[in-house]
Amino acid sequence: MTRRTISELQRAEEKFQALLNKRNALNDEANEIRKTRDMLNDQRRQMLDDVYQVQKSKDAKAAEMREHKNRRNELNRQAKELITLKRELHKSSPDSEVFGDLERLSREFDSLEMKQQTESMSIAEENDLIQKMRNNLAERSRLASIAEKSERIVGKVGELNSKIDEMFESSRKEHEFVVSLYGEVHALGEEMNTKMNEISVIINEANRKHQEFLDKRAEADKTHHEAMEMRTLILERRKEKRETFLEGKRAISEQNINTKKMLFDRDASEREADKQLQELLKRGKINLR
Repeated sequence: MTRRTISELQRAEEKFQALLNKRNALNDEANEIRKTRDMLNDQRRQMLDDVYQVQKSKDAKAAEMREHKNRRNELNRQAKELITLKRELHKSSPDSEVFGDLERLSREFDSLEMKQQTESMSIAEENDLIQKMRNNLAERSRLASIAEKSERIVGKVGELNSKIDEMFESSRKEHEFVVSLYGEVHALGEEMNTKMNEISVIINEANRKHQEFLDKRAEADKTHHEAMEMRTLILERRKEKRETFLEGKRAISEQNINTKKMLFDRDASEREADKQLQELLKRGKINLR
């Protein structure tokens, strides 16, 4: 019985130690997985910081692009207004033939004046010539007024054309800024998308490592629970072993006490017999042969 109990106890202690070793190994594996998970999370946070910086740059470039776009659109609007004004001036401008009429009337007047000075005419003919000259001057005066107005309009149209060209040139430059900044904004957006895809991969890997960590911890906890159950069994077996040992010790002690008592009683009996023998010898009642 004792040999069986000791053998069982030894097996229990060996299994207990094996469970402890397995638990410690699982905890070590869990710690290594946790370190990898934490490293991935740190990497994710660093990459998110990088993404935020890229987003900040992208937003700033986009805001600058909108400013140039607004200026471009405003310049285009103002240029279109000037074009409309120019068209209206053209509509109100006198016929371009007025300058030809003025030149023709001037030649006619010079011819009438020369005729007056060189030809001999009757009073009626001279009066008719003078009237023609007056009519010519009146028409030239009217056309000269129209021509002056036309020249002013032409000058304004020229100014408008110059202003329109200036605005379109400024608009073109603003548009170049818009195109350039759009390219930068697009590139930053692509960079953000690439980084976010990389972060997504890291997050998935970190989540997978976290689940592995939880699984290892759960397995370690289970092994620890089994080890504690085995420890309880070992303590019970050790208690039983000690009680068996103490019981045997008590039995041996009692046996020793009984043996000593028996020996003491035998010695006492022998001493008493010797005493009685001596008494009989003294009385001479015993014949020793």
